[in-house]
Amino acid sequence: MRLEDPAGEPLGKEVPLPAVAEQPTESLPSRRSHLVTVVTRSLAEEDGAEPGATIRERYWNPHDRRWSEADFDSLESLRRRHINEQGWELLQEQSLDAPLAVELIFRAHRVDFTRPSREQILRDIGMTPDDVSDLLGHVDREQEGE
Repeated sequence: MRLEDPAGEPLGKEVPLPAVAEQPTESLPSRRSHLVTVVTRSLAEEDGAEPGATIRERYWNPHDRRWSEADFDSLESLRRRHINEQGWELLQEQSLDAPLAVELIFRAHRVDFTRPSREQILRDIGMTPDDVSDLLGHVDREQEGE
């Protein structure tokens, strides 16, 4: 501060601070939602399912334009796959009139259907989920032996 300037007075012409950039009133477009209805049914021996599987799911895949089917050992593992692994949101679940028959309605995003599944990625490199389990078991046994 200079001696001739009175205390507390600005030293010169006040320069306005730059304005904070205004946020857009509209947010960026959200990912396009898609409702997916998954229906399950009990598996029979003639279905040729993998050992341990008890239910089969079926839903329309809009990207592939075909029905997708997969087998699970429980309804909980089916939910875990879609909610935790694929990021879908479960909106509704209701039991149907047949054994292990359930209808689940999920909110998914179109982009979810364009990515390859984990099973497809494994097939592309010449492996199956069982191969991965065996490999992880082998690694665990080697670590226990050290």
